Amino acid sequence: MYRITIVNVEHKVIGIHWTSELTSEGVEEANRDIERLIQQFSTPGFDVLVYMQDVTAFQPETQKAIVSHQEWLLEVGMQRAAVIVKSQVAKLQLKRTTRQSKHKRELHFLTEDEALSFLIENPVHEQIT
Repeated sequence: MYRITIVNVEHKVIGIHWTSELTSEGVEEANRDIERLIQQFSTPGFDVLVYMQDVTAFQPETQKAIVSHQEWLLEVGMQRAAVIVKSQVAKLQLKRTTRQSKHKRELHFLTEDEALSFLIENPVHEQIT
């Protein structure tokens, strides 16, 4: 359903691994796990690397939960999200989700290397607009 990891401690990058079986309850559980994880960082703010390579589309109730999830992430200090996504359907859902949550700092990538390189090699002060 999901897995939360710290991808890079120095650059404060959290990994969120979603699967197609994700439910709205799973999103809520993931939020609790993320909250515990970001408390380990000594300063505020973090980036997110979202693994969605295997996701084709989410169920409508899960999609709504993802909108709330993104809003919450912004409230607790997320600065940017780099999403690894291959499915065009998932990419369209993500664009709608980011629009609904007013999350303007999300970029899509085809590989983990590209996504992580973007987050690490582009400091937040050189942020995307």
